[in-house]
Formats: sequence, structure tokens, C-alpha cells
Amino acid sequence: MRRFFGFLVTVGALALAGLVGFSLVNSWLNPEPLTIENVDGRPLITATQPALVPFNFELDNSGYDISYPQCKGALPSKFVGYAIIGLNGGKPFTENKCFQKQWDWALTHDAVAVYINTADPGDESPVRYGKKIAKDTLKRLNKYGINPGTPVWLDVETYNTWTSTDRSVQVLTELAIDLTAAGYPVGIYAPPVHWFEITGNANIGMPLWLAIGPYSDVESGVVAAKEACTKNAFGGKAPDMVQFVATVDGVALDRNIICTSPVGLVAPTR
Repeated sequence: MRRFFGFLVTVGALALAGLVGFSLVNSWLNPEPLTIENVDGRPLITATQPALVPFNFELDNSGYDISYPQCKGALPSKFVGYAIIGLNGGKPFTENKCFQKQWDWALTHDAVAVYINTADPGDESPVRYGKKIAKDTLKRLNKYGINPGTPVWLDVETYNTWTSTDRSVQVLTELAIDLTAAGYPVGIYAPPVHWFEITGNANIGMPLWLAIGPYSDVESGVVAAKEACTKNAFGGKAPDMVQFVATVDGVALDRNIICTSPVGLVAPTR
């Protein structure tokens, strides 16, 4: 009888351990959705930003951003205040194969930042997928010695796969939460139409980098960018930085104008 009772206890303990283990694995694979605040009926994508690196000098508010498409071309030679480099090769979990060369060039400017590609193919929990992108990003930042305090911009565009507006909000929020928790300020980059399609025009509670498209020359782009700085863009706010495309040294490049203080948008290199 005692043996039988012991057997039942053992079986019960194993069953309980199995249930606990299953519950833990299931919660890891399928974490609870984030509770997203709504403002005026639209979700708010936000995260608590870490301490921001101040500037002790006046930064030229013009800059470049480049990434893997520029790997085979000459790096721009015209002086600007800052440079922003793409960490990925167009999609999450991919590598910009000339990042080190471009980052070394960026460090010759007065300030820097990086941007990453984002997406949501819908294969798993959106929270878990956001965590995976963040983990991969932090690994790459560490690989290149990019310290906390360096802003990381989330590139949100329809060129990558997205599943639904609700999932997109969850992925981007979790990604922002994890990166800021690791000490990296985070902002959103997007063209307006892309943001509307991907998130349903979710509100943005972090810096916004607005893309306004191509211009025939730098001067026209600068005028348009400065005007865009003064108007609401999307996500319930005006932009902190504006990107336009113009030809520089015979090559079409992304140019940028900072609308506000550079703190939290780029990090000083000196």
C-alpha cells in the first residue's frame, strides 16, 4: 500500500512538473500582448528613453544617412554635421556587409546614430518577434563597439513584410522597450503613407524622422525639409528630423535636416 501511495505521489509530482514546464515554455513562446495606451482612439507607440548624451557644442543640423546600397560607391565628401548608418542589409537579422567601413566614416563627423530595418512576417507572437529583433540588434551593436547612448532609429517601411496594424504596434513597442532598456535612445523613421498602412497611423511617443522624398537639388530639399519641420507629419506630432533625397557629387543620396535639439537624435563623437 505504501509503495502504491508513493507511486501515486511520484506520478502526481511528475504531472505537476510537466504542467509547470509546459506553462513556462508556452509563456516564453507566446508572451502576453503588451497593454498599449490609446490617445484619441489610436494606439501610442512609446518607451521610456534612457539618459541622453548632451552636446557641449553647436551641431551643424545637416547630415547624411547611408547603408548597404552605398557599399560599392564612394562615401560623400561634402561636410555635414552628422551621419546615420544602416545596421542591416534591408531586413531584420541581416547584415550591412560594409557597416564597419561606413561607421568609421561616420565617426569622422561630429555626431552619429544608427538605424535598423523592421518587419513582422506574423510567424510568432508579436511581442516575442520584437524581442528577437532587439536581441539581434544589441548583438550587432556590441559587435561594432557601439555604446549605449547612441540613438537607434526604427526604419518602418512597406518594403518589408507586415501582418496587421495591431501586430505592428506590438512589435515596434516591444522593440523600443527592449532597446531603451539597454540604454539606446529610440526613434521612428517612416514615410507617411507607409506609417498609415503599417500601423493605422498610431501615435508616436518618441522622436520622429520624416521622409519626404526626392528633390532636384540640395537647396530645394533643404527648403522643403525646413518647411516640413514646422508642420505635423503623422503619429500625432511634428518631425524632429526630416530626410530628403538629392544629388550630391553626381550621386543621389539621403540628406537630413534636424528640426529641434540634436539630443537624443544623434550622439556626439567629441
